[in-house]
Amino acid sequence: MLVSKKMTLKPLLESANGVHLTAYLVNRGNLVDLKSQLRETIHQAYEWLDPVMSVEERNRFLEPLDSLLMDARIFKQMKGNIGVFRNQDSFRVLNVPVDVEQTCQVATSFHIKPLLRWLQTDQEFLLLGLEKDAAHLYLGSQDSLKLVDSILYPDSLKNKYSVGDYSSLKEARKRKVLEDETFVWLNEWISQLTKISEPKLFLAGEKSLVVSLNRSLKYKKAVKTSVANLFNKNNVSDVCSTIRRILKAESKAEIEKTLMEFRFAEEGNRTRKNIFQIAKAVVQGRVRKLIVSDELSIFGKIDKKSGGLSIHPFDLDHEDDDILDDLAQMVLSQGGEVIVASQNEIPKGRPVLAILEGDDKELEKTEASYRHEVLQERFG
Repeated sequence: MLVSKKMTLKPLLESANGVHLTAYLVNRGNLVDLKSQLRETIHQAYEWLDPVMSVEERNRFLEPLDSLLMDARIFKQMKGNIGVFRNQDSFRVLNVPVDVEQTCQVATSFHIKPLLRWLQTDQEFLLLGLEKDAAHLYLGSQDSLKLVDSILYPDSLKNKYSVGDYSSLKEARKRKVLEDETFVWLNEWISQLTKISEPKLFLAGEKSLVVSLNRSLKYKKAVKTSVANLFNKNNVSDVCSTIRRILKAESKAEIEKTLMEFRFAEEGNRTRKNIFQIAKAVVQGRVRKLIVSDELSIFGKIDKKSGGLSIHPFDLDHEDDDILDDLAQMVLSQGGEVIVASQNEIPKGRPVLAILEGDDKELEKTEASYRHEVLQERFG
């Protein structure tokens, strides 16, 4: 059964309380350089943890990082930048294929803004490639592709036939029945695999095969128009390149749509701009949409009950965290939407903006009213 990237990252996005170490390493393709960054991370972590842990506790907490430094073969498998996440219960090393700065933070939750940027710009997808004798299902993203499974069609489907007499027409009808049965089974196979995660599904293959599959395909996120009229194992890369271009454009358009919504809300004075007011609204569960800068950190502490903030000029201790990061984490846990953007993309270059519950409905009314006024001016 497929598990989405979001589900895989969920424990990191939601983890809170206790000591959390987050490190991001910049992968320049040089193992010596990566080990140097990791060594610097470990050194910083020892300093951060010294006031709050005994030597034995600190050594035990950092032991997985020390082991990684001694045997860094896992780095050779990673094409993108690297995230290292450690708390009392877990240790994870991830390939993070977005731009990051080399950082090490010790706080009461993980530093998640780079992970959110990754999620919003890199959609996973399924590719079902249909050959004459088999179907192949792949799971892909902007930087990865893996074969999930393959199935062979029944032998009777592989045999070619020619229409010309009664017997061949009879064989053609048989073949159609078998074909339909095969694709019904294929539809059920996809449904079983996607019970937990439902990425967009793209189809590739000869038109007649795609048409036959579409008769039984019930997968809600299927793009029923074939992305390629030919499929074989030699052209998988080309087909995936096409899909990646489509999804990249969709992600960009979706982010731009949300940014436009915030710009419109800002012009209508319907966003919350004050970080103290936003923090109180977040704690109360009233923030539906939040946008935060990924270029700025505001260090301090949030009172999880009152929403009160204590802001510091820099990261003071192991309990200090990037408040923007904490706000994003809390809004996500409440089912809200979070966008991470560059400061120059955020209206007036603000570090954080929020749309509260109810404000988005009011915005829809205002926007509809505005469109009506424009139409009235144009057409009387």
